[in-house]
Amino acid sequence: SNPHHFFLPRFLHVLLLHLAFRYALPKSRENQLHRRCTIWTSGIQWGNTSGVESLVELVDNSQCVLLLMSCQKGSEENMLSLCKQLIREILSLQQQLCPSLKLQEFVIDPSQLHYPIQKPSTLTLYDIELIASC
Repeated sequence: SNPHHFFLPRFLHVLLLHLAFRYALPKSRENQLHRRCTIWTSGIQWGNTSGVESLVELVDNSQCVLLLMSCQKGSEENMLSLCKQLIREILSLQQQLCPSLKLQEFVIDPSQLHYPIQKPSTLTLYDIELIASC
């Protein structure tokens, strides 16, 4: 019930519009058939011409921003580059719209990775800082 533990609805709206405009919508008429985008009440999913699929969704009762990505073989570098950009933009928007919200970044155990994720808090999560320090 503490507002400092949840993402605000405004954050989600701005995030979805920002990601749709920046990544999911075609930049020119030539790319219109090569991009697809699905938006729903709590998330967005899109693919690009580089073979990378991305999904960003607010889950676990507005406590968690979920970023799932997959790519075709050979597109791993494109996916990692896009992943860094998306994380940077999500954190930037969070600082602008929900500065009092305390964040922690986690990686979901790949053996438990399936979609849709109903309760991320029940999954095995690894703190990114601990992974980076290894």
